[in-house]
Amino acid sequence: MRVAMLHNRYRTGQPSGENTVVAQTIDLLRNSGHEIDLYARNSDDIAEMGRKDRALLPFRSVWSFSAERDLTQLLQAQRPDVVHVHNTFPLFSPSVLRAAYRLDLPVVATLHNFRLLCANGVLQRDGGPCESCIGKVPLAAVKHGCYRDSRVQTLPLATSIGVHNALQTWQRYVGTFVVPSEFVRDRYAAAGFDPERFVVKPHAVPHSGAVRGGAGDAVVFLGRLSEDKGFADLLHAWDSSLGRLVVVGDGPLRAAAEERARKDLSIQVLGQLPWADGMEQLRSARVAVVPARSYESFGLVVVEAFAHGVPVVASRLGALAELVDDGESGALTAPGDPEGLRKAIGLVADPETSIAFGERARQVYLERFTPERDLEATERIYTDAIARHPASGRARTGPRV
Repeated sequence: MRVAMLHNRYRTGQPSGENTVVAQTIDLLRNSGHEIDLYARNSDDIAEMGRKDRALLPFRSVWSFSAERDLTQLLQAQRPDVVHVHNTFPLFSPSVLRAAYRLDLPVVATLHNFRLLCANGVLQRDGGPCESCIGKVPLAAVKHGCYRDSRVQTLPLATSIGVHNALQTWQRYVGTFVVPSEFVRDRYAAAGFDPERFVVKPHAVPHSGAVRGGAGDAVVFLGRLSEDKGFADLLHAWDSSLGRLVVVGDGPLRAAAEERARKDLSIQVLGQLPWADGMEQLRSARVAVVPARSYESFGLVVVEAFAHGVPVVASRLGALAELVDDGESGALTAPGDPEGLRKAIGLVADPETSIAFGERARQVYLERFTPERDLEATERIYTDAIARHPASGRARTGPRV
């Protein structure tokens, strides 16, 4: 099968699970004998643009005729079996969807976040969940400057959302939407998208096979040290009776964490680590903690912990509640509840409980989140998209209008 893969990469300095997922998907497909034509643009290139191009970028992020023209030429030359679209913001724009549609090619789009509904893409404001713009013209986003705390920078995004939802651009040109969780599908359904056109395919996590031995020896937080990730709640909940807390990551609350660690020797702040080193810390954990206050569209850290046989304490919020089976592979707590978080950590950190929950977590990983299962699901999505496409079973007669 020949697949055209399209992705606007996020900036190098902005850690991106999407970039990782796209790269892993490409490797999986190529290693299985599929031909992949990657059409990528890099947000890093914006810094090298001239003044005029940068001034026009907000308008081109709504609709880029040049991106549509370029992709049309590439697709005409390669004639893939299916076009798989990931992130189109800001250098592609939704115009690329029409390019594939006009060439009568089936289009699959993975929605990694809520970019089609929300200016900041994560349904978040003031460190907590926000659904003010779901199913509406996103005027609230402009009012609150939801993208980079700037009304000026939010305006083109809000315009794009309003225009394309009014025109139903994505619904018209995309045959199959792929989302990482039922929670994401349900939010799009609440905004008026047809849930029957959505396929829930969780992200996979590659794993060497090395798993935790015994009960582990530390509580581990791995992620951004910020209010929305619940890190302040973890600091509030923590006391040395729970054991040892290892913090991996960086963010606005790092200084507060380091100050606390100077007074409480049970806390160790390691900062940002290379991925392999972070996984080493995770593999030695008695329990991993994901106390988010805002929605998560998936939860890679949860699955990474499961892959190593480590149970998870997480907020009962967004997709996290789908991943963690309360009382089996970990525990769920109310977001923003330090006392409940403390009790849950104490429960799961009991050595016998940690071992039992960890064994179940590892089994869940093997059943749902391995690269092999991801490959099977991806191939099935492509096959179904091609079979359901109007051009299936007949010669493509030329471009549509």
